[in-house]
Amino acid sequence: MMRRALSTLLAAVVALNGLPILAAQQAASEEEMEEYTIPEGTEFKLQLHTTINSKTSNVGDRVLATLIDPVYVEDREVLPKSVRVDGRVQEVKSAKRKGKGGYIYVVFDTVELPNGEKMAILGSLTEIFAGEGSGSSRIGVEGDLRGSGASRMKQMAIAGGSTAAGAAAGVGPGIAAAAGGLILAIVLPRGKEASLSAGSLVGMRLDRDVTILVPYQE
Repeated sequence: MMRRALSTLLAAVVALNGLPILAAQQAASEEEMEEYTIPEGTEFKLQLHTTINSKTSNVGDRVLATLIDPVYVEDREVLPKSVRVDGRVQEVKSAKRKGKGGYIYVVFDTVELPNGEKMAILGSLTEIFAGEGSGSSRIGVEGDLRGSGASRMKQMAIAGGSTAAGAAAGVGPGIAAAAGGLILAIVLPRGKEASLSAGSLVGMRLDRDVTILVPYQE
């Protein structure tokens, strides 16, 4: 019994003596880190690992991506290539009739650092570099992904053809115009869905500053 008590006391003394060493190590570790701020407006190039589509995606769906090129601040690499940059679908609408294309609004909200720490960010889509399924989509002025609708020429061709058909059948101009409008609403091709396949390369703009701690380098 006495031996067990002595052993416990000795362990406690060793642990207490080790606390200053642990605190010193932690302080040294903190001193060896440097702060760098990635400014708002910085452009990232990302590769998507999630397919997004205005017909099948839902609000809240996670969008996974990785950084293609490292990010530098003051000639110092603060984010290496291949780190995770993830986001979510914030708003989505599928394509409608009358040629109105679908769109998706994606917000990038997280970057995972090499040490596993996750940091909150705010970023938006800026452009499409390459990728399957991206040919009919474009980035809107607000950073949303938009599918293309029917071209103006195609709309005019369908409307004109419908009106001409009415006139040929002996229908008066006013009625022919109304019939053309009705047929236009029914026949006009459905707009295309906004879509980007996994593997697509896209641009992301940082919409607010992010401060990152990186190991000190002499």
